[in-house]
Amino acid sequence: MVTEPGLNRDGRLLLYRAAQFIDRHGRAYPLSLESDKRGAEVAIAGGYAERLADDKHFVTVTEKGRGYIDALMRAD
Repeated sequence: MVTEPGLNRDGRLLLYRAAQFIDRHGRAYPLSLESDKRGAEVAIAGGYAERLADDKHFVTVTEKGRGYIDALMRAD
């Protein structure tokens, strides 16, 4: 399993959910679950995701986050 310092289970789960949501719907992922909020803090701090400037309840996945998800799915 691919792991990096500072990205815990909640952070990995958030990245996966957000990437899937963005691919399906073409818009930012809404933070609605408590685990999403905990994961968002970790993912944002690590540079894997970022909050929207105009609405802090939505996140997008950065290029670093996309690369991490791709590596995780390939089990590199």
